[in-house]
Amino acid sequence: MESHSVPVASAPGPRPRVWTVFVAFVVMFGLLVTGSVIVNHIATGIEAAKAGVDPSDSVAQAALAEKVEALPWPTVVLVMMVGTVALSLALLGGRLSPQPLRERLRLTAGVPLPAWAWLTAAVGCFAVGQSLESLAVLTGAWSWTGSLKGFEAASQGPLGTFALLLFFGSPVAGTAEELFFRGYVQTRLVERWGPKAGVVGAATLFGLLHLDPIHGPITLVVALFLGWLAVHTGSVRLPIFVHILNNGTSFLLGRYAPPSSEYPASVHTALLCVSALLVVGAVVLLRRIPEAPKPEAAAMLAGA
Repeated sequence: MESHSVPVASAPGPRPRVWTVFVAFVVMFGLLVTGSVIVNHIATGIEAAKAGVDPSDSVAQAALAEKVEALPWPTVVLVMMVGTVALSLALLGGRLSPQPLRERLRLTAGVPLPAWAWLTAAVGCFAVGQSLESLAVLTGAWSWTGSLKGFEAASQGPLGTFALLLFFGSPVAGTAEELFFRGYVQTRLVERWGPKAGVVGAATLFGLLHLDPIHGPITLVVALFLGWLAVHTGSVRLPIFVHILNNGTSFLLGRYAPPSSEYPASVHTALLCVSALLVVGAVVLLRRIPEAPKPEAAAMLAGA
């Protein structure tokens, strides 16, 4: 009799670990919250000493708190901390992975991108943020934000302070945050949960990090766009470029353009409509780029 070999299904490999990226996020969150409290305490102490505020005077303490919120240098220090911590954790996590660093953080080239894709992605990202900002102003929710007002104050600060904000808030923070959230965190979540859940999970963590009722949701939606770019192109290079350009443009507008809250409702209505159309157009155009193949999940070691 003729024998037939029966194919044996290969056993599935170990599922990628996700607890490591959540531990890294908790470490980042804890360091930044602690740093924020320390910086605020130092700034309050300096201003209280200058003004001779009585600690028992609640009215003076409230006025002092508002003055500290408007100081530019605490915001710049926190931006510097965010970039430093995010970059350090991304590189540490990448080094601990059994995968090569460039592959683990998705720093490889990905799919070939035409020149127009870079501009289209940048316009689309800025339009996402602008549409949500205009919506917040139109609904009156803009008054709830603290961090965005802090960025406006920092942008209006002395030239040296603004230069530090522009440098650490654009190329440094843009690169560091994308390496951590899209490169380190999202890559692992996508390997474990799939593209949709992975992108949403990383974007949610990114929004939570900002600890602001308005800035947090805005950054979450922007992160969804950046996360989709990373998955679609198979690389964080385009998201890094877009993030840097978006932050730099926002800081420059914050310094040289009137504050967002001063524009009339008609202007914000027009910005909301135009921005929404630009977002849709950008997504339609970018979808014409062939999607990157889904990465195979590698066997993970502890701390990877």
